[in-house]
Amino acid sequence: MTMCYSTGGGALVTACTAPTQLTLGANDVGFSQSVTLSWTGAQGGAGNPIAGYEVYRDGALLQTVQAASLDVQSPAQNGSYVFTVRTKGAIPGFDSPMSSASAVLTSRVTACAAPANVRLSAYDVKLGGTATLSWDAAAGGANNPVAGYEILRGGAAFTTVAAGVTSLIVTAPAADGAGYAFTVRALGTVAGLDSAASAAATLTAHAPQYTDTFITQSGGYTIPWWAESLRVCCIGGGGGRGAPGYNYGTTYPGGGFGGGGTGEKAELTLGAGQFTPGETVQVTVGGGGIAAPTSFEAGRAGGATSFGALLTARGGLGGSPGDASSNSSAPNGGAGGAGGIGGAGGGWSRYGPNSGNIGSQGANGESWSLPASDAAYYPFSDPSTGRRLGTGGAGGTGVNTGNAQTGNTSLQGTRYGSGGGNNNDGNGTDGLIAVRVGRYL
Repeated sequence: MTMCYSTGGGALVTACTAPTQLTLGANDVGFSQSVTLSWTGAQGGAGNPIAGYEVYRDGALLQTVQAASLDVQSPAQNGSYVFTVRTKGAIPGFDSPMSSASAVLTSRVTACAAPANVRLSAYDVKLGGTATLSWDAAAGGANNPVAGYEILRGGAAFTTVAAGVTSLIVTAPAADGAGYAFTVRALGTVAGLDSAASAAATLTAHAPQYTDTFITQSGGYTIPWWAESLRVCCIGGGGGRGAPGYNYGTTYPGGGFGGGGTGEKAELTLGAGQFTPGETVQVTVGGGGIAAPTSFEAGRAGGATSFGALLTARGGLGGSPGDASSNSSAPNGGAGGAGGIGGAGGGWSRYGPNSGNIGSQGANGESWSLPASDAAYYPFSDPSTGRRLGTGGAGGTGVNTGNAQTGNTSLQGTRYGSGGGNNNDGNGTDGLIAVRVGRYL
């Protein structure tokens, strides 16, 4: 119904009309954001020009303005405001009805996405070692850009970095086997709308670790890809026993056997950058020298043991034969390789075994002394390996008998590179390659 009345002079007055269209400068915006609301289509009535506008928010009067626009605020949380407008006339009582057109202003803010592809440059490091923690840049939420990242360690806040940073150097624990689980959250510009925590990447610490490998056959050895240090011990093959001297009968018995020499023991330690992890090295394990096949011959030398071109240990020399000449001194046994132990030579007797004057055992083949400690017999000086260097075989006396020991029998473990003696087959034993690989150093 159109309101109107006639003035005393007969002029007709009518009500204003309401706006027919309301427009927002932006929508689906952040919390409490200022947006311009404008409207069109309002008209004054007859004799009743427009005096202003009343702006309503959710049916309640918000503000009265003169212009056909107003800056309004979006909700302070996710939600909507409905705006309507009524036209004010210059004649009291002749305002428009509430506009049937409306504008709905919505605040829409969502949380940031969690960072993806959280990773470490290394997952297992030495005690207190470091690695680089990285992640892909996260997407912000609606009206909520990423403001930075929070790094959590074991679920607890650890540190924060700026929005453009997507990596951080982190440190492993100082206890063997302990680990830190790192996760990352994207921090939103809008408080309380951060992302959830990412998937975890765990950095584990390790005390130094060593792996021992014992090679008894020639072939190829592949250095592990994870190796950080390489220690090699080569033992050459032991020399064979020397033959007894000629036997001239009971009056002048033959000289005793000469013991073979021990193979050389050589060690080498290499650090990172001095070898190539993953490389296959051709290795040779020296065989033991055989005993002299006929009388008055020297035993055969043991074979050299080598770890590629990096390290070589010589084999022990074969034992010298015994002697049955009138010389009162006995020949020496075979000499070991450098650092090895020579075997004792066979003794000689001028008189028969019943005369009570048996020849004495010969001297050591070389003047080298026994190792100063039991540990020196073992690869890496480590008795826990259960494998050890042998010693030279002892020669027999002037009647072709004697104790042909192969080293200190109180030492535990398998002997390698022993020189041949008299109370076995006389052959030297094969050599050995021991490899100790270390990591987390």
